[in-house]
Amino acid sequence: MPETKHLDTLLEIKENPLTNQRSLARKLNISLGLTNAILKNLVFRGWIKAQKLTGRKFVYLITPEGIVRASRLAYTRFLETQNYYYNIKNKLSSEFTKFSKEGKQEAIIYGVNQLSELTYLAFLDSPLKLCRFSIINDDLSKKRFLGHQVFSISDFIKKYSQNPSPSPEKLVILMTIKGKKLNQKMKGHENIYKSIKIVNIINILKYILP
Repeated sequence: MPETKHLDTLLEIKENPLTNQRSLARKLNISLGLTNAILKNLVFRGWIKAQKLTGRKFVYLITPEGIVRASRLAYTRFLETQNYYYNIKNKLSSEFTKFSKEGKQEAIIYGVNQLSELTYLAFLDSPLKLCRFSIINDDLSKKRFLGHQVFSISDFIKKYSQNPSPSPEKLVILMTIKGKKLNQKMKGHENIYKSIKIVNIINILKYILP
């Protein structure tokens, strides 16, 4: 049985004493059959106990051994998550340093999501600087992101065309989402499109991301 399911179930039972099987299945977004199998496994291990109410109804309580196990599993998950983000940050920082050695000086992050946040954190440890546009996105549902103004693609192209600073050869766009709209709109400005380096962050992290 996957350890992650053990942990999620244990923590849910710990936080919600006297919970039942149907409630667990709903909160963990898994089937009743899988929930039943997990509960039987946890009872067998002595990490939880089933308490009968009336008829065929049972509620589940975490045992002292279960509390210890949940703490260990939570700590292991924390270490794995920490190592995962550490690897991403190091990989991106290394790539950004290479871009700097190629002559790139400033960068724009394209996208507003969790990967954009990781890209931004890695970017802070690189020689590159954020361009005056900082963040661009397909829409402006978020006006600001990570403390910076979010520009639409059209607004970026318009303003950058009027004042291409830094020069296109020194600018890199870090894509954290699929860039069909970006490529389509920039192709109408060949002098800029051919010179700016556009990098797909997902491709850089393809052996790290799940």
